[in-house]
Amino acid sequence: MNKHFLWALVGMLASCSVLAQDIDHLNAEYRVLLNNDKTRGVNTLKIDRNQDVYNVHFSLAHWLLDVDQKSTFTWQDCNATPQNFSYKTKYLGTRNEERLIFDKDTQMVLFQGKDGDQMVSTNGGAFDPVSFFFEARCDLMAGKTSFTYPVARDGEIKETTFNVIGKEVVNTGVGAYESLIVERDRGDSKRKTRFWVAPELDYQLVQISHVENSKLSVTVTLDKLTYSLVN
Repeated sequence: MNKHFLWALVGMLASCSVLAQDIDHLNAEYRVLLNNDKTRGVNTLKIDRNQDVYNVHFSLAHWLLDVDQKSTFTWQDCNATPQNFSYKTKYLGTRNEERLIFDKDTQMVLFQGKDGDQMVSTNGGAFDPVSFFFEARCDLMAGKTSFTYPVARDGEIKETTFNVIGKEVVNTGVGAYESLIVERDRGDSKRKTRFWVAPELDYQLVQISHVENSKLSVTVTLDKLTYSLVN
C-alpha cells in the first residue's frame, strides 16, 4: 500500500468547510473496498477544535491494513500553519512510521523516521500531508479548478497539484450528493487518485479512490457522519 495515498486519504477526509463557518468537531465512519471487496474493520475520522488549533485523527484497522495518523495545526482565515504530524501503518506485515515537527520561527521541519532525524528548510512555508487539504478546500469553494501546494514528505518539500475534472452523484451512507471530482496530477504515471467533494454537505469529502496498479485498488466511501459548525 503506497503511503502517499494513505496520507492523501486522511487529508481529504479531514478537510473542513470554510464558507460562513468552520467545523467545530466531526466524527465520521467510512466503508472501504479493497480490490472491489468490502473490508472488515473500523475506519474512523475525528476532528476537534480548540479555538484556532485543530487536531485530526484518522484510524483504519482490519486484518490486512492498519493506519493511524494524527495532525495538529493552527487555522485562521483559510491559512493553515502545521505544528506536528505523525503516521503509523502496517500493510502485509510491513510497518512504516514517521513524524514531522514544524518550527514556524525558523521555517524548518524536522523529519523523524527509520533513517534517523533530518532538518529541512520549508523555504518560506510548507504543509504536512493533512493541513494543506484544508487550504485546498478553500480554493475549491472559491471556484478554482487547479491548485498546487508545497508538502513535506519523505525528507523533502514536494509540490502537489490537483485538478477538478468534473461532477458526479455519489451514493453514501448518509445520502446521495452531487460532488466535484478532483484528481491528483501524477504526470505520466499509471497510478490514479481521485476525490469526490460534496458542496451540499459543507464541502465534505464523500469518496476517494486510488489505483496503485492492476492488482491493487482502494475505494473509501462515507458511511456515517455527525458534525457541528462554529457559531
